[in-house]
Amino acid sequence: MMKMKSGVEQAICIMIMLATQIDQRPIKSAILSKRLSVSDSYLKKVMRSLVVSGLVDSGAGKDGGFRLSRTPEEITMLHIYEAIEGAHSFVRPTNLAEKVFLRADKIRDKKQEVLAVFFDAEQQFKSRLEKYTLDSLLVEGSDRIGATDWESIVLSAEN
Repeated sequence: MMKMKSGVEQAICIMIMLATQIDQRPIKSAILSKRLSVSDSYLKKVMRSLVVSGLVDSGAGKDGGFRLSRTPEEITMLHIYEAIEGAHSFVRPTNLAEKVFLRADKIRDKKQEVLAVFFDAEQQFKSRLEKYTLDSLLVEGSDRIGATDWESIVLSAEN
């Protein structure tokens, strides 16, 4: 069974916030972590992965923060998934088959058969993620999520 890190969901939410930020102004990590109710230290790890992958730019200083480095139309769910999970295969044989099949030819044949099914499923999974863009999350029917001033929303919620 495949299990994704919670960072993937957080990264998608962060990317939506960055994509909808008014005038593409940078958003500070403290604003993102407060809005998502996650620790600032964990959020910074997710942000580092997004920056290293080239999806997000980071600026320091008073006017610094994070912003998208590409348009929402150019960013796929696969980009976000791989930024957090890595691009490596999630299929990793453990050689347990050798402990239950006694004949070497059965081990080899069945192992290859099972791995082929999982690799095919992985390719379908990644292919589907590649077809779904960040922009598609911002549109529902004929409505598009409008620009938002996330800093004002977070700060007004505190008061």
